[in-house]
Amino acid sequence: MIYGVKILYFSFSSLDISSNVVYIQGLRKNGVEVVEFHTKPVGIRKYREILSFYFKNRKNADFLMVGYHSPQIVMILKLFSRKAIVYNALCSVWERMVLSRSLIPRFSIKSLYYWLLDFFATQFSRLVMVETENQLKFFQKYFFLPKNKLFRALTGADETKFFYDPAIQKFPEFTVVFRGRLLPEAGAELIIPAAKQLEDKGVKFLMLASGYDLPKILKTIEEQKPKNLQLISDFLPIEELRKRMLASHLSLGQLSAHPRLERTIPHKAYDSLATKIPYLTARSAGIMELLTEGETCLAFNPGDAGDLAAKILWARDHREEIKEIGEKGWQLFQRELTAKHLAKNFLEELNK
Repeated sequence: MIYGVKILYFSFSSLDISSNVVYIQGLRKNGVEVVEFHTKPVGIRKYREILSFYFKNRKNADFLMVGYHSPQIVMILKLFSRKAIVYNALCSVWERMVLSRSLIPRFSIKSLYYWLLDFFATQFSRLVMVETENQLKFFQKYFFLPKNKLFRALTGADETKFFYDPAIQKFPEFTVVFRGRLLPEAGAELIIPAAKQLEDKGVKFLMLASGYDLPKILKTIEEQKPKNLQLISDFLPIEELRKRMLASHLSLGQLSAHPRLERTIPHKAYDSLATKIPYLTARSAGIMELLTEGETCLAFNPGDAGDLAAKILWARDHREEIKEIGEKGWQLFQRELTAKHLAKNFLEELNK
């Protein structure tokens, strides 16, 4: 079957997040008509809205696409449509809620509920998009899917928001930026002792972050009081966020030894590549599917604040080397990770 004329794209999650917007933009750049629909996942009314949109726009639609964190939409569409459904899952809702964040006990009714959501959404889809090869293996194991039903779909970055701008000058002092959500796998607590070790070494740390672990981070900062660390937990407009990133010398990725990092590539990795900022990450299997240590990234031992500090100190003393790493990361992005390129790969997979 030939795809690529018209797609209906449904999502409970924001259409602006990378996993959704990159493929919407990329499909359009490949000449595909994308008609998108977003609704909040609250109340029974959302299902009437989804079905109303579907019946109004289904004519000439080649297939249906469901965005990140929206397994219920797959199931409702399957009941009322014979069109092929592609689920842009990225990762498992069950894994994120139960294994990663430990918000729900693993052996509980609610855990079973989330597992069933993932199971039926993936079983009812013609193709399931996941973020890494290790994530693909996870889906095979836990949701009993054949490999040919799964597709590694790298996330990419919203190129209208994250792009290289040579006009922005670097901060006078060597600055390491950490941005993103403060979740268990982020390992942001490692930054504080690393900053304390480098307090008098001409290194500044800028944290643009908030989220689940913010109280713990604030407490640790208060206890250790590193003079060279600034935390901004308030919302920053995207233009201001990009400028602060571009003014920094080094971008930090996920830092912990959390098992989820074996399967995931954080959005900020792609954002850093797109803005040509050298990227320092924990040496985890997920990110190493995409990047090569010493070529397109720097890496350190996961969960090791001392090794993190040592790598940052090395980066401070080797400006030309890390500039080259940033350049090669940006070239990788331009070559393989733009929205147009990722969507082209996706369409080729559908056309097999």
